[in-house]
Amino acid sequence: MTIIGVIGCTALLVSAFGMYDGMNDLKEWEFNQINHYDSKLVIDDEASDLEVDDVAEEVNGDKIMESAIEIESDSTKKSGTLLVLNHTDLITPTDYDWNRIKIADDEVSISQKMADMLDVKVGDTVKWHIMGSDKWINVKIDKIHADPTSQGFVMSAEKLKDLDLNYTVTSIVTAEHVDENYTAIKTANSMKDMTSSWDELTEAMWLLIYILIFFASLLAVVVLYNLGLLSFTEIEREIATLKVLGFKTGALRKLLLTQNLWFTTAGFILGIPVGYYILKIMWESSGDSFYILPSVSLMNLIITAVITFTLSILVNLLFSRKIKKLDMVESLKSSE
Repeated sequence: MTIIGVIGCTALLVSAFGMYDGMNDLKEWEFNQINHYDSKLVIDDEASDLEVDDVAEEVNGDKIMESAIEIESDSTKKSGTLLVLNHTDLITPTDYDWNRIKIADDEVSISQKMADMLDVKVGDTVKWHIMGSDKWINVKIDKIHADPTSQGFVMSAEKLKDLDLNYTVTSIVTAEHVDENYTAIKTANSMKDMTSSWDELTEAMWLLIYILIFFASLLAVVVLYNLGLLSFTEIEREIATLKVLGFKTGALRKLLLTQNLWFTTAGFILGIPVGYYILKIMWESSGDSFYILPSVSLMNLIITAVITFTLSILVNLLFSRKIKKLDMVESLKSSE
């Protein structure tokens, strides 16, 4: 029972710290590894091509297209996004190890999570269409990229035109900070604003992480104390016998501590994969848009071990006074 209690404590701590690492990784991946622009200008629907070109030239920006799409494979339909890059280095698709992927002008790349949901791989063919259009198109998947917040296709403007679809610029990205108003621009978002919005959005997630850590620690104290008390009661007669034979209180305390540490070690080792599995389930249930790989840093594993073993040792020390105050005569009486 002690081992099971430690497994529960460790699993909660691992999942909590794993969520902490995952949220930090997602922010770093999305806003530093994939997106390298400082400002993103959203084109007004009424803007002309000439106005868009003038703004792009003035801010030294690159034009991109983003659109909502629907993808179908083997009767499975999923909504996603289409990102059309026009030879820009300000947005660089990556794999799940954050390594940059080069997508050729004649290639179509699908996000890893979308590929998993549709059960497709490189070389397979899927059907898709832009939302609002009844024109379905078959495309072969040439590459698979990974994105933490956007699931769908990435392709070039040339590939889109080869598929007989219109390349409609929806945004301009630039490495410059833009705070000037343009007639052709509906809104201008800076990277600082987007990261601040992300931090506000994830405040509830941080609260959940802190709650998990608190209850994991509380579980450790309550479970380990009660199980330690039960264990002490069961071996009270043996402890009294050892004291009669001349064992010092310090030696008996060390004996109980050693036993407790072995149980804690076993529970901690078994609790790590349990916590990782819980973390995996939590990330998989985060929705179709988010793709977060479950991971726990070595530092947070060490912190988990320190919390678990520290609480185990502190609980064990609570029984030191019980050993010192043990009534050997009463403990050695035969049970009636």
